[in-house]
Amino acid sequence: MSEARVQDAGKLERTRVWQRWLPPVAVAVCCQLWMWLLAAAAGADPFRLTSGLKWDALRYVDIARRGYELHPCGDGPIDFPAPPPDAWCGNAGWFPLYPMLIKLVHVTGLGYAASGVLLSQVALVAALTVVWRLLGARLTEPAAQSLLMAVLLPGSVYYQLVFPISLALLCVAGAVLAVRNGSWAWAALSVGVGVAAYPSAAVMCLAVPLAIVLGGRPDPWWIRAVKGLGVAAAGGLGLIVVGWIFFAQTGRWDAYQLIQRNYGNGVHNPFTTTAQIVAGGEAGALAWSLLAMLIFVGPALVVAVRRGTARGFDAELILLIGLMVSLVLVPLVAGPRVSAYRSYALAAPAVVLLTTIPERLRLLMLVGLAGVGSLLTFVFFQGRLI
Repeated sequence: MSEARVQDAGKLERTRVWQRWLPPVAVAVCCQLWMWLLAAAAGADPFRLTSGLKWDALRYVDIARRGYELHPCGDGPIDFPAPPPDAWCGNAGWFPLYPMLIKLVHVTGLGYAASGVLLSQVALVAALTVVWRLLGARLTEPAAQSLLMAVLLPGSVYYQLVFPISLALLCVAGAVLAVRNGSWAWAALSVGVGVAAYPSAAVMCLAVPLAIVLGGRPDPWWIRAVKGLGVAAAGGLGLIVVGWIFFAQTGRWDAYQLIQRNYGNGVHNPFTTTAQIVAGGEAGALAWSLLAMLIFVGPALVVAVRRGTARGFDAELILLIGLMVSLVLVPLVAGPRVSAYRSYALAAPAVVLLTTIPERLRLLMLVGLAGVGSLLTFVFFQGRLI
């Protein structure tokens, strides 16, 4: 091979490496800069960790520092203005994996809040890298715009703060990539870890096995069934471990449910929940985020159905459809007080369906999502977004 060809091959390889790794990092950096600007506009100091330590972030830091605690509301600090007589209080209403990882990073000497931010930042870059691989890892305009859309979904403000959203997103994106590659073992690992990180990731316990069973051709049906059951078992094991951690630290397997009951979360009529959200008031952010999510999911579902009708519904396509539908419906079933925009952020892998839509529509979607995402970030730093 001539020297010129060797040099050309080296340049091509460097270009491929650059296209494979730089875009996710660049998008994560731009997301951070934009969040700092919006925090400053909202009157918060963008460079102080305490500016982002609001609501559940304080809970995760508290769990990492002290572990779980659960007590009748009359026997300790009261978390609610007027709890019912049989209410339970404490910090057991949040899943354990993220605070456990914060505690692990804290061993290095970093503060708890700083450990949480670092963990979220690393998880976000990793998640965007997986999404970029799903997009083909080639720097084309549709792929770049779709990757940018992944950090503009409602709830994207939580990606880089002390919340487990980026960690859960990494697991969801990892499950989609594993299903695409036919690796049920990696899919099982992604599901098991995801359900221990964030409750909304539990939708994968059903969505991933169904995708494998219904779309995992050319394997025989019984092999697909075995793989699907294996993935479901991994998700179930993750939930069992979560329950065991609650039991070990609080003495109650149902500690999570006892705390969540105080927020009115449970099983609700999704149509009633939607009507309450659309009514506005204190749920104005929920209404805007639901609208943005429908703007995102609508075209993606149209593409998915058309692609499936033309080429067949493979496992990846079925999984993406299942994730989008469940991430919209499950928060509506859980109730109007659920911070649904955090769950919406987990739908980011569905951006792979948007590379083929008309560019004008994709740009309009980007503008709409950027507007809602910026609004939610702004009101978060004002202390008005839970």
